[in-house]
Amino acid sequence: MRRSASGSVGSSVASGSVGSSLASSVASGSVASSVDHSASGSVGSSLASSVCHSASGSVGSSLTSSVASGSMGGGIRVWTVSVASAASAVPHEEAYGVLDPAERERFARFRRGGDRMRYLAVHHVYRTVLGHALGVDPADVGFRRFCARCGDDGHGKPVPFAPDGTTLSASLSHSAAYALIAVGDSAEVPVGVDIERVRADMDWSRIPCVQGGRNTHGFEQWTRAEALVKAAGTGLSRTPPRYSGHVFGTWRAARVPGSGHEWFVRSVRSPDGYAASVASGRADVGVTVVPWRP
Repeated sequence: MRRSASGSVGSSVASGSVGSSLASSVASGSVASSVDHSASGSVGSSLASSVCHSASGSVGSSLTSSVASGSMGGGIRVWTVSVASAASAVPHEEAYGVLDPAERERFARFRRGGDRMRYLAVHHVYRTVLGHALGVDPADVGFRRFCARCGDDGHGKPVPFAPDGTTLSASLSHSAAYALIAVGDSAEVPVGVDIERVRADMDWSRIPCVQGGRNTHGFEQWTRAEALVKAAGTGLSRTPPRYSGHVFGTWRAARVPGSGHEWFVRSVRSPDGYAASVASGRADVGVTVVPWRP
């Protein structure tokens, strides 16, 4: 079930100033290569100019049945979302109608129509996935913020929850033409996910999380660091995460500044030209990567 807008969709959507369609914005290349992942708690694309922390389905019945049957047992499911597909899946007004006031405010702050529409499409899909997992309408998904570093509410990592108080472990990341959505089967095990478009000739000299990496390898290091920070919910720090040297299958153990726990990270399958990683509070969980389909 999806809620459509109640008539007032916001001037930027109602007037069409965001562009006639997100799909055409993506196809024409007017969407920026990187947009801040504010709703997911990501450290964001600003790391490229400051400090980085060192160190890839169907949304509908398949998710509902997976959660209901427990077939996600002991694991994390990651959806790879094509922004163009997400944009063409629902009318803009319907997508806007499920956003909460904070998301609408964030949407309005984007200057370029392509960036606004990408944000709209990706967050509609994210809410749809979370709504199916929680058994509620996408518009009824709420987000609580908690800072693992200082322990205060109101800022930090957003935790999705249903009106009855049920919480969910989830994470969102988007870059250029793709997004990743990660959902864990246990609310007690935080997850973090990150995806970055690989750009040629990236200057890694001011990004301490990448040590000698070039192109794809450098972006793999970067996404691991971001996924770790997002899973831990600690926020930015000038001291990057450090690998402990422990390896558990495909998971590498790491310590994140501001967190007293050990965290685990691994690369995941991503579209050509992208790098992606997922982090978790446990290393005994499997990861399934599937394409999102409307």
